[in-house]
Amino acid sequence: MQKVLRRTALAKAQYARKAKQRSERLARESHRARLREERGGVHLAHKDIKLARLARREDWELGPLAPARNVGDAKESYGAMEMERVRPVELAEEKRAKFWNIVENDRVVVIEGRDKGKIGTVKSLEKKSNMLVVTGLNMSKADVKVPEFLLHSEVDKRPVRSFELPLPLTSVRLVHALKDPETGVTRDVIVKKIVNSRIWFDKHTGVRRWSRIIPGLNVKIPWPKTEPREYKDYEIDTLRADVEKRTWVPTLLTPPTPETVIDELRNKYSVFRHRHDEEYVAKKIAEDDEKAKKKNMTEMMRTPLKEANRRERRERKKMGKGTLTREMLVRIGEVMAKSPSTSGLIACSRHTERVS
Repeated sequence: MQKVLRRTALAKAQYARKAKQRSERLARESHRARLREERGGVHLAHKDIKLARLARREDWELGPLAPARNVGDAKESYGAMEMERVRPVELAEEKRAKFWNIVENDRVVVIEGRDKGKIGTVKSLEKKSNMLVVTGLNMSKADVKVPEFLLHSEVDKRPVRSFELPLPLTSVRLVHALKDPETGVTRDVIVKKIVNSRIWFDKHTGVRRWSRIIPGLNVKIPWPKTEPREYKDYEIDTLRADVEKRTWVPTLLTPPTPETVIDELRNKYSVFRHRHDEEYVAKKIAEDDEKAKKKNMTEMMRTPLKEANRRERRERKKMGKGTLTREMLVRIGEVMAKSPSTSGLIACSRHTERVS
């Protein structure tokens, strides 16, 4: 049984080690991908600048003989930027905002930039880059090329458009209508700071919920209303009547689940399993006892070599401990004097005896 427990512990440790290595590898890959994306945007900008300088030089040198560049495939998109240049760069997981108190359909005001002081509605959120898009604000100065796959899926077929560029989350503030307690007039107020209430975690949906509160006033800001999602019915969908129809009723003689479902869920032969059946535990304990008995039998078994060693130990015990006589000490000293490694040590000891 100890072997089974040791195997389970080793399997868990190995899995934890591999999981840690996998997470570190994914973190490195995501970091490299972000660097490649940043470098790709810079490369596109440098490429556009280089082409623009070349075109300007050709126009100056050739004059009326300069080639027309707004023809062919670039007839409608010449001079527009690529979509990759306006796409925000993703941030690392630890740098992203955990709680978003500004969501879609909220009214916000821009506090910096060319649209400073303007109020708009949040169109979408870029949670991976801590940015958001406000309807009608921060429009791109240059036109942007629309990829072909978007043209096929949208009603608007213009290959070049002007988009709302994302704004940093720190560049906007929430606008909320509050009633003045003195005058009773309701007017829009810029909320500089928002705090979260107690967070509820729904274990069924996996969604975190909380309330937005203005500190100091203890005013709860309601979340914007969202339209319910529409679901379309298809011919292959299962009818609700068929789903709710009861086709089997369990009884005392027929349990609702088969007896082997536990083994199917826990994987009876998995190395990670640490809860076993009583029969399996008893079997492993019996195997351990059998191995221990065999080990004791091999130790107690008498062989000619063991008998000879036992007899030799018995004879040495009868002789007792030996003592060093004076003649033995003199002989040892003579041998040590002949040895070059100990001659210096003996001479030093004799000199010490004369001095003392």
